[in-house]
Amino acid sequence: MEPSSGAVPEGYLIRRATRDDLPEVIRLNRENLPENYSEDFFEDVLESNPDSFLVAEGDGGRLVGYIMCRVEVGFPLVGRSPITRKGHVISIAVDPGHRRRGLGTALMTEGMRALRARGCSEVYLEVRVSNEPAISLYRRLGFRPVRRIPGYYRDGEDAFVMARSLRP
Repeated sequence: MEPSSGAVPEGYLIRRATRDDLPEVIRLNRENLPENYSEDFFEDVLESNPDSFLVAEGDGGRLVGYIMCRVEVGFPLVGRSPITRKGHVISIAVDPGHRRRGLGTALMTEGMRALRARGCSEVYLEVRVSNEPAISLYRRLGFRPVRRIPGYYRDGEDAFVMARSLRP
């Protein structure tokens, strides 16, 4: 299944992240998501997965979103192969002033393209069971819940693991 059309909205640019982007990516993460990572974690993911760590720039070059993905090897969540390369969407955020313009869809679509180019046959992510807007976006992009993880988040909320194939 081909990722949904995720044309980059007018006035935005999606590109690979650089080390210079990390302070703004970390700011976006901390201001928009309850789950935060250490600076070292962001650096490690960027260094090991530069093709699938993307940022969105708004007018004037200000970072207004990002998607951070990595490639993993393990048992498939979709499909039947014994071991597979799969993409993991670790984190995605869009600044509130830039939401509902298609930027989340564009970041997801570009992230999935990058993961498929790196040989991944599927992609997955975790999402809070209460995060209806995100779940709706992921469903539109072809993701389906494959399991529920009780108490996954620090505050005790459960997570859905959602996955989809990246095969044509």
